[in-house]
Amino acid sequence: MYSKQIKKGDDYENLQKTIVILIADFKVEGLEELEYITKWKIIEEKNRKLILTDKLELIIIELPKIIEDEARSELIDWLSFLENPKSERVKKKMKENEELNEAVNKLEEMSEDEYLERIADLREKKILDENTRLHESYNKGITEGELKNKKETAKKMLEENIDIEIIIRITGLTKEEIMQEN
Repeated sequence: MYSKQIKKGDDYENLQKTIVILIADFKVEGLEELEYITKWKIIEEKNRKLILTDKLELIIIELPKIIEDEARSELIDWLSFLENPKSERVKKKMKENEELNEAVNKLEEMSEDEYLERIADLREKKILDENTRLHESYNKGITEGELKNKKETAKKMLEENIDIEIIIRITGLTKEEIMQEN
């Protein structure tokens, strides 16, 4: 998402803020002492003060740390939506929560767009794969052609009674490859 915002030659200043949300259904090792939701940024390792960019964030939500109570019931509704937008809980809560209802409808619209985008991505990958195969075939052809030329040169050198060690040094062929042709 972050890198797709700009095209080749665009200025990095055009990048918009991107937030990645990781919802873990387990407790993340090393985060035991932290709250159920944490926000991360890319910071300089040594001094841990300088933030590289404010345009990229990672939010980690650890589901096991969330205790179902009234204060967090709406959060649980949204997490249920993220986990399974078609769950019974979400269907029930859609009647009570207009924003949740709107989110479910928007997700359905986006799913159709994502499907079309996925098809376009797969088509582009196919083209790149074909180009790679053509390039590899071309390079293989050159290599085979070079090998054939070296073997022809070695054959002519043998006919001129040039020492086999010299032919090996000049052509880079092995003794077996040289003798195979004769």
